[in-house]
Amino acid sequence: MENMPFNTEDIYKIQKKDIETACQVLGKAFHYDPVWIYIIPDENERKEKLPFVFEYILRYSLKYGEVYAPTENLEGIAVWVPHTTVEKSFWRILRSGAFKAALKMGNKLGKKTEKLLDPIDQDRREHMKDRSYIYLQAIGVLPEFQGQGFGGRLLKLLFTKADREGISIYLETETEKNVQIYTKYGFETLKEANLLGTDFPFWEMVRNPRKMKIG
Repeated sequence: MENMPFNTEDIYKIQKKDIETACQVLGKAFHYDPVWIYIIPDENERKEKLPFVFEYILRYSLKYGEVYAPTENLEGIAVWVPHTTVEKSFWRILRSGAFKAALKMGNKLGKKTEKLLDPIDQDRREHMKDRSYIYLQAIGVLPEFQGQGFGGRLLKLLFTKADREGISIYLETETEKNVQIYTKYGFETLKEANLLGTDFPFWEMVRNPRKMKIG
């Protein structure tokens, strides 16, 4: 996968008109994710609320980062932000429109999510404090399209961008299957731990830039 020619114009860049559909795509992609099952145990509530969680992330990233799908059919979604805007200040949240999505999530869900994930944010700040990097916040593919290479296309776009700019990629994941996939793509594990107050393992990973072939 590394250093292979890749036409980034083949990838569809998400626009504001796509937000509602993109939220549903990520909601379905992460519906059975162990972390979100823990945060929102009730399946019907998770189906309702999880798209709002991703709307918050998507609206912020459309303003301060990048959001892509493999094609205009939105088989999957990848969301990332540069280290310069990774910290979600109140004014950035307000300007991006993410605040409205936070209201849809509800105060209870927002606080529970923040409490669980805040230590992970602290780890990222410590791991990457002296580095330029891209934070891959979320990547998910609809269940019916998984295993068909759509996630790989999105990662390839991200790798091409990071390698051209000579910067690292940082992410977190919560399944061993994903760890194996990311390791194959050149990521290294910085830390493995359990989520705060749970038995769920969590991996914090980084991929250093590769030298691009010239000519």
